[in-house]
Amino acid sequence: PVASVAMEGTKGAAASAPRRKAAAEERHVCYACKRRFPTASTLARHERDSNLHRRVMEKREDKMRKRKRDLVMACRGLRHQIIDVDEVLQSQASLSEFERSQRTVLEMQLQQVLGEYGQAQEFLEMARLNRQVKESGEEQPPKTREARVGKLQLSAGVACWQSNKDVQEDRYIIDIEFESPEGHTIAGVAVMDGHSGSLCVDYLVEHLGTNLSRCMSSKERLTDETLTAAVQEACAMTDEDFLKKARQTEDLDGSTLILALVYPQLEPPAGNASRTPGCCRLLVACVGDSRAVMCQAAGSETEVGGAQLMAVPLSDDHKPNREDEQRRVESRGGSVDFEGVWRVFIPGPCKFGGQLIQRWGLAVSRAFGDLLMKEAERYDCVGVAPGGLIIATPEIRIVDLEPSTDRFVVLASDGVWDVISSQDAISICAAQASPELAAQTLLRRTYASNSDDNITALVLTWRLLS
Repeated sequence: PVASVAMEGTKGAAASAPRRKAAAEERHVCYACKRRFPTASTLARHERDSNLHRRVMEKREDKMRKRKRDLVMACRGLRHQIIDVDEVLQSQASLSEFERSQRTVLEMQLQQVLGEYGQAQEFLEMARLNRQVKESGEEQPPKTREARVGKLQLSAGVACWQSNKDVQEDRYIIDIEFESPEGHTIAGVAVMDGHSGSLCVDYLVEHLGTNLSRCMSSKERLTDETLTAAVQEACAMTDEDFLKKARQTEDLDGSTLILALVYPQLEPPAGNASRTPGCCRLLVACVGDSRAVMCQAAGSETEVGGAQLMAVPLSDDHKPNREDEQRRVESRGGSVDFEGVWRVFIPGPCKFGGQLIQRWGLAVSRAFGDLLMKEAERYDCVGVAPGGLIIATPEIRIVDLEPSTDRFVVLASDGVWDVISSQDAISICAAQASPELAAQTLLRRTYASNSDDNITALVLTWRLLS
């Protein structure tokens, strides 16, 4: 019997050898050009240097752009049909089962076409990114990240699309990591939305993590208060350092920020036995209108229908018409007015960059950079009090992370939140198998919902380690 089993194992190994060889060959295939390569390096060289590959990819991109135009026409046609059916239903005294079922079918067809529209844009975004990487000679920035903090294993995934805009001013940081004075890991992620150029947002990407580490290292120990102070100091330091550069060249660039940091709770609150050492907390810092939302389960998985997933806001958008923000702006001489969207405006003309600017506004009330909005009085603008019409002071919220009910956090730029509700974003992401897939799916839905802005979504999830 032993020999028989060994013989069967040998046969199985022999049978699996061709499959392993086929799988190895499969990994080195350029499907666009329908060519197979002996090694990963030769495949990479082909994709980088081959004129054939470049022509094939350009042809596929042209085909996908045409497909997008066709899908737009299909969407318009389906929406017109839905409107016609709605008019029929409203004109009938008793609802017709045929018209109701017809409307349901049309709505399903529309959702399918919108899904294909988002997928077409995803292909074009990937092609654009590959082209940029090839031209710059740099590697693609990572889209996923794993880290361990306390008792939690963190997983993050991100998607970042230029969408229909001429330039990409969204950025993200997926690998923030530094230590507390005691040597405990603090890990985090961030999404930033630049405006009036990318100098400020690129400066944030390069320096924010370093400044967080530097400010935390000056504290005696890790507590909610010391981490909050470190984040506030790092934001102020990063903003001031960029403004020093902006003053030299008179740059208007600015950026929002939504930051999430996970850290171990070293001193659990008295009387809360469930918060043992190693449990984690989440700090969210917001500057501007990028937003963070947590997916939280209400109820039990064993109940009929399972647990209900709720969107719990972790930040409040800094819009100019938010009552407290508007009071602060107006107390310093600025005005808040509606021009397409609500904006903060300087009170009069100024001289900036060698030009006379009659009117200048911004669609957020807090941001990094934006030299003119912070120091308008330096540029001959009359009626502005010192201190800035907008500020880079973050609003900070800290919550316990309860793995039994808290599922994941979505951080995204305003291009997402302008067309997708927080609850819809949670529902879309919860149905996906990984953080990166969740972020990609959310952007497909966002783009299909007529967002023309740069769009970025980052999903951070966790699991409890035994």
